[in-house]
Formats: sequence, C-alpha cells, structure tokens
Amino acid sequence: MAWLCGCIGSVERELRLTQYAIEKANTEASTRLRNAQKYYRAKNFLEAALTARAGLHAWPDDGALVTDELKAELGYTLAASLLFEGEHEDAIVEGNKVRELTTDNYTIQVLNAVTLAETLRRLKRAEEAREMGEVALKRIKQHNQELAVREIERSGRPVKFSGAHADVALEPTTRITEEICAYLHVIVAEGYMKDRDYLKASSILRDGLKREDKIEEDTRAMLYKLLAQSLHLIEADSSFLDHF
Repeated sequence: MAWLCGCIGSVERELRLTQYAIEKANTEASTRLRNAQKYYRAKNFLEAALTARAGLHAWPDDGALVTDELKAELGYTLAASLLFEGEHEDAIVEGNKVRELTTDNYTIQVLNAVTLAETLRRLKRAEEAREMGEVALKRIKQHNQELAVREIERSGRPVKFSGAHADVALEPTTRITEEICAYLHVIVAEGYMKDRDYLKASSILRDGLKREDKIEEDTRAMLYKLLAQSLHLIEADSSFLDHF
C-alpha cells in the first residue's frame, strides 16, 4: 500500500501548492488595486491604469487565479483611468470585460456602467450611452428596492422607495451619490433627445431634478437646460402638427 500513501501525499502537495498560488495571486492583485486607487484619487490616471492592468495579470498564471470580485474592481479602475486618459475605445473594451464577470458588487456594477456611459457620450454615441445609462439607473432602482424590502422586514414599518436616486437614509456611506444619479439622468435624456423622443427626455430630466439641492450647480444647470430644450421642442412639434 506504499504506492497509495505516495499518491495521497502527492495530491496533498499539489493542493498546498495550488492554494499557495491562489493566495499569492490574490494578495498581489489586492496590493495592486490599493495602489491603483491611490493613483486614481491623486488623478495620476496613467499610473493608475498601468497598476490596475498589472493587478489583472497577477503572478502566477497571468491573473487566472484572481477572483472575479477583485478583477471587477481592477477592471473598473482601469476603465475609468483610461477614460480620463482619453483612451476611450480601450476604456470601453475594459468596461465591457467587467460586465462579463460574475460579481455581486453593486457599487462596482453601477460605477462601471457610469464609466461606459460617459465614455460613449464623449465619443458622441448618444444612443449607446443612453442604453448604458439606463442599465445603471435600473441597477440603482433594483438595489434601492432590495434595501427597502430588507428595512420593512427588519422594522415592520413602511419605507419610501427612492427609485433611481441615492438612498442615504438606508445606506449612508454609499459611493453612489445623488450627483452620480443626476448625471446619469443627463446622459439618458440626451439619448432620448437624439431619438427625438422629447416627451420621454423631459420626464427623465424632471426625475433627475427631484433632489436638485443635493447635486452640483453644473449638473443642475445641465438638467434645467436640457429640460428647457425638450419642452421647447415638444411645443414646436405640437405647433407643427397643428398645421395639418
């Protein structure tokens, strides 16, 4: 039976080596992520992109052992950094890779969708940007609904549903701020205006202005400007139809 003992010992060694490799890869990826985030906050986007990409290819096995959760954070950081470096096409590629990963990280899902929407907007692909903006707003609504249900189950009292807005009452430390939500409304409304659906655009813009006191002045001005344009175009379309 010595051969059997030898086989078992060999399998155990393989398992230990595999576990070591997994821990090594994810430790390196985590370190790279922290460093990339530091560079990103310092607006050193080139270094942030290089560091995040290195994390995605962590040794050994060129990143194959890195968890999807870590890959999602690294991929989002890479995509956002490439956006601000002006590498728009590459940002879209990396952002779409994140969308293919299996992750429950709500914040990264939304921020990655925002990054893709803004990148497409800068490339003047308004309809695609609108679609991605709607993906983000839908995810925010879903998350807020889940928060509300959990709070009702916990407290037994009714909770007002926040819709596509930041729910700081139930999630005070959320990184999905009202400013992000409002800007998504801008991107989505622009897409509908591009499609000449001014009525839908005005509805989106009004929703984006529901908490205007919590958003930055520039974003508020964009919302009001687009709302005025959409209302004017609705009236112009109505006047045109009245001639027939």
